[in-house]
Amino acid sequence: MNYKTLLRLPCAGVQRLMNHRFSWIIGAATLPFLGVMTAVAVAPGATETAPIAVQEVSQPLTLPAIKAQAADSTRYWREEPVQRGDTLSRLLNRLGVGSADANRFIHTAPVSRDVLKLHAGATLSVEINDQGELFGLRFLNDDENGEKVLVVIEKQGDNWLASAEPPTTDTIQAVRSVEIRTSLAGALAQAGVPVETRVQLGEIFADQLDVSSLKRGDRVKLVYETLLYKGSPIATGNLLAAEIETGNKHWQAFYFAHDSESGSYYDADGKPLRKGFSKQPVSNARISSGFGMRFHPILHSLRMHQGIDYAASSGTPIVAPSDGIIDSMTTQSGYGNVVILKHSAKLSTLYAHMSRFEPKLQRGSKVKAGDVIGYVGSTGRSTGAHLHMEVRVDGQPVDPSITALPVPGLSATQHLAFSKQSVKLAANLKLLRDIPVSVAQLE
Repeated sequence: MNYKTLLRLPCAGVQRLMNHRFSWIIGAATLPFLGVMTAVAVAPGATETAPIAVQEVSQPLTLPAIKAQAADSTRYWREEPVQRGDTLSRLLNRLGVGSADANRFIHTAPVSRDVLKLHAGATLSVEINDQGELFGLRFLNDDENGEKVLVVIEKQGDNWLASAEPPTTDTIQAVRSVEIRTSLAGALAQAGVPVETRVQLGEIFADQLDVSSLKRGDRVKLVYETLLYKGSPIATGNLLAAEIETGNKHWQAFYFAHDSESGSYYDADGKPLRKGFSKQPVSNARISSGFGMRFHPILHSLRMHQGIDYAASSGTPIVAPSDGIIDSMTTQSGYGNVVILKHSAKLSTLYAHMSRFEPKLQRGSKVKAGDVIGYVGSTGRSTGAHLHMEVRVDGQPVDPSITALPVPGLSATQHLAFSKQSVKLAANLKLLRDIPVSVAQLE
């Protein structure tokens, strides 16, 4: 037979197999069997491989020396809010101060134990490093008069020293823009607006609207001062500008300082927003010390001055600036002879350091605006004869010069200065107005 014919036979078979519709399935299925067959066919004839000798080698290895990272001695400040039931020791430990350092400070602190009793809601700031060493503390505390005092204690060498010099502070502008979801109080609190600013806002617009009536969808914009000590906020300054939008109406208020100690609020045209009381407690007296953080000349500490002081000679009559009822007539170690008048369910005024009370009056007596309630003196903790006056709304101290006192009109010169200042503040309010979301700038 021709070998070419023999060669064509398997080719023809393969060709027919490839053309069959089940050919690829059959081929794929037979591949494993072909492999097994091949393995069986080859295995018997394979030559056995000689076992490989394995030798175990054990050799000790020296690890490279690991250098311990040097402890970071950088100092930094940490803050912790005071919670109900907190002790100073517990607060310090929570802030990362070692127990030994905390106990050492508590027993050697250069201030009285009463000063170290922090109240719930206050904030304790400490300067420490990664090892928990304590280098400084600062906090605002209440004194016996209810004023806020900034306590600054620093470590110098091995000794703790309380600050006796006026601390260097900075003032920045903080901005807030909130949209009311449930209530104004809740929206402002959630945005971190200080409580004194919230109360002040209601008093500024009291003659225009009741801010508690604002409803869902209304918006409030604020520009106010924050006082910083070593980069941390310690107090709130003046509310510089405010705007309220409700429906198609909106109101604006701008603060204008008459001098270094007092100021009032005006609308965009320079017209006073509040009428204030009809009388001033001391006639023709100037405000010698305003509301806010002040350095106390006797105690050598930064204090939150929660009222205003009138410079007046001893014996000058003090009159009720508005109708009211004598709520109390007492003598205190700090305020000396002090009278508190109740003008409404929310509003009260306080008058301190009196030389004596008006003899005809007692607790519960009704007084009219202009009635004498006492006389200027220097009782209590005082550097000289003057009247200290406070205004409280729902128990919260507010600036009397912008809340209760008669608001003076602006002179031509003052009006020009006010216009320049209000234009800048109005630009900040417009910027907040153009932002479609709530803004709570961090100081």
